[in-house]
Amino acid sequence: MGSSKVSVQQTNIAPIACVVLTASLVFVWPVPHTVTLRDLLLLMLFIWSGYLAYSRRALQTAAMVVGIPLSFYLALSAWILIVALFVSSETGWALAEIKGQWLKAGVALISGTLLGAAAAHDARLSRLVLYAVVAALFVHVVYIDMQAIVVLIQEGSLPRHVVGLTDGSDKSSYLTNMLFCILMAEGLMRIHSGARLLPVSNTLLGIAAVVVLSSAYVESMRNGVIENVSVLFLAIVLFVFLRRDRYRALTAFLIASLIVVLFSITIRGDLRWQSFVETLPIALSIENPAWANQSYPQPLLSDGQTVDWSNYSRIARARVGIELVNDYPLGVGFGRNAFGHAVRHKYGYETSHSHSGLIDFAVGAGIPGVILWLAFLGSLWMIGYRGFRRQRTEGLALLFLTTGFGVRMVLDSTLRDHMLQMFLFIALWFATMLGSGKPKKAGVQVRL
Repeated sequence: MGSSKVSVQQTNIAPIACVVLTASLVFVWPVPHTVTLRDLLLLMLFIWSGYLAYSRRALQTAAMVVGIPLSFYLALSAWILIVALFVSSETGWALAEIKGQWLKAGVALISGTLLGAAAAHDARLSRLVLYAVVAALFVHVVYIDMQAIVVLIQEGSLPRHVVGLTDGSDKSSYLTNMLFCILMAEGLMRIHSGARLLPVSNTLLGIAAVVVLSSAYVESMRNGVIENVSVLFLAIVLFVFLRRDRYRALTAFLIASLIVVLFSITIRGDLRWQSFVETLPIALSIENPAWANQSYPQPLLSDGQTVDWSNYSRIARARVGIELVNDYPLGVGFGRNAFGHAVRHKYGYETSHSHSGLIDFAVGAGIPGVILWLAFLGSLWMIGYRGFRRQRTEGLALLFLTTGFGVRMVLDSTLRDHMLQMFLFIALWFATMLGSGKPKKAGVQVRL
């Protein structure tokens, strides 16, 4: 009797530990100065989810469902290591970056996979993990809105570039957009089939969506808006595909109009858009080293004002990045600032990243690395699409997350630090969850 009771307790501890660790990790991940805590939580989650998946004999589920993306990721990891050892002129730096960046990202990926495998045939655990992820993201988003409201009350106007608990509005924007993708998937699938994963009514889901959109507005990240518009565009295509009826044209028009309105508000609220066209030819002429850093005299616009640094540096560094990939097709070595290292080698200038995660990755891992990375993302997208065709909300969420992250990595330097880790963990968790049968509706429903 005693041994049986201990066995039951051990069986119950692992799922509870995984849920608590997931909520804690997702909440702490974007908070600055918490690297040690993040790593500890990630390691603990890796151990517990691994134990849970192994004890439930769920490893085969992971291999069957996400074997293709895992194979691409493994091949990419091997290639990155080969570049560091045999191609890069800075092997020590590249190996240190692999250890500090790529290895941690891999642990996050495997943790999400193991947790998804363990929960794939456990409806209760799968729901609790989803609630943990959504709740942790929602706390961040609500805090962002509260910050904006406090400033509005004190100063009489809404603030811009609100950072929340992160160290920058770009970082807070990633959280808002992740939650946006999940809520969008939930709402679209409810409209189509009535399936639901979140234990809230349609009214509360709508309120949550307003909270998220408000957060996106006060963050004022134009690249974040572009990401959301891309997800909304995909949602329109899928919604029209799902709702093949006489109202589909009107529905598509209304949603498209909403996208135009949101995009127009962002353009009007961000003065950087107004000088973008004039900055373009100036930035494409990279003979002026001002694009490398702001210590050099900056070019002037026709009105005598200096170019907007964000517009100018992004365009110029994108062109430089393309040239660097042509010069170093096998890469210079994986690293967060691979672009800066390559610029120093070729031009002698000191700079950091290119503002584009894809260009940074291409400069570091070379053309083979980019091909493998895009193949990895494409395989995740296809898993999500197949899940969507089976009317699985997790599949639609994975579709939106992968699309949003794919768009954002072109525009911002996201293939690094906690941004990459969070995406890999949540995406692989959704992907592996799709290995289960059709999920049951969420247990507790809150009605208004």
